[in-house]
Amino acid sequence: MTNDLRELEKQDRNIRKTLEGMQYFVEHYNPDQVDQVAIRLQRLEEVFQEFHAVRRKIELLTEDVFPEEEEEKVDQKETKEQRKARIAGVIQAREEANVKIMMKIENVYYKIKAALTRLLPKTSPVDAVSGGQPIPAAAPAVSRVKLPEIRLPSFDGQLREWVTFRDTFRSLIHNNQQLSAMDKFTYLRSSLTGEALQEINSVEMTEANYDAAWVALERRYENKKLIVKAHLDSLFSVEVMKKESYESLSKLIGDFEKNLLMLDKIGENTANWSTILVYMICSRLDPATLRQWEAHHKSNAVPTYANSIQFLREHCSVLQSIAPSNSTPVQEKRSKVGVSNAAVQSWNKCLFCGESFHSAFRCFKFLKMKVPERLDVARRSKVCLNCLTAGH
Repeated sequence: MTNDLRELEKQDRNIRKTLEGMQYFVEHYNPDQVDQVAIRLQRLEEVFQEFHAVRRKIELLTEDVFPEEEEEKVDQKETKEQRKARIAGVIQAREEANVKIMMKIENVYYKIKAALTRLLPKTSPVDAVSGGQPIPAAAPAVSRVKLPEIRLPSFDGQLREWVTFRDTFRSLIHNNQQLSAMDKFTYLRSSLTGEALQEINSVEMTEANYDAAWVALERRYENKKLIVKAHLDSLFSVEVMKKESYESLSKLIGDFEKNLLMLDKIGENTANWSTILVYMICSRLDPATLRQWEAHHKSNAVPTYANSIQFLREHCSVLQSIAPSNSTPVQEKRSKVGVSNAAVQSWNKCLFCGESFHSAFRCFKFLKMKVPERLDVARRSKVCLNCLTAGH
């Protein structure tokens, strides 16, 4: 696992160096390099996708694994509860660091993409009658013919979607100096639907009126108080899980994480909402999942949102791994019985230390073993070598 992590971290560093090189190209752009702009723009998209894939693998490898250097700092007088609290703090700090890295690289990506887009050469229309000579600049721009090539998210007037739409539109269209005001107005109208489109319907579609249309949208939807309220309404209206299933739990986690991420983005400090968030998410769990959570968190201390969401992600992975396959009725029945028994057994106690159930990634006895010992005990316990759980 250590070698894999080192290789991924090396890939992560190489990706950042590539982005730094693209940023240098933009800052020191020479018109003689115009032929490289489109190529670098395409490469930027590939690098950004590679970055997301590498970061996801890094997070999966380091998820719930307590660093060995932290283990060496353990005070022998430290109580079990103090140790758990310290581990939770390390894991939460790691998650916050991952979020900051993602946001930082995304900001760099958007800045480079906007700059490269502005550097793209304008396509001059060609008059076939004039033998291929460029038409004078006064002629209508051919860029309108290519408008559908840029795919923008649509906006129908829902406040919780405004920030995402606004930032994307500004980056690709509004701040693009190569587009005429009429082109921008065309993009804007094609991106709006419903109530949002009605907001600018009364504005005559002319080049001079583009700024007025954009200002009208900002005046209508750039309201932080209402945007915060919309995301809070969305959080409080998250549906209660009717039964334990991968699909419903995955949706529940996604609804909470998406709204909290957007609230953080507009300046709300949701880190201080931990207690109320734990109550909100637990009140929407089905009885079986809630029972598993209470069995997992036996401490009298108030649980944190980071701990609860981490447990739910792990439980979601378990539900996904034991989901019924497209087997015959008899095979499916046998499979369900076997998986159910294995799941019940795995939740009763830890397979590695025999104590009440906790994740293998939180088992101190297992984490103290060397890698060969871990592989040996995992094989003898007949668990999955990827997720260290039984039943599949």
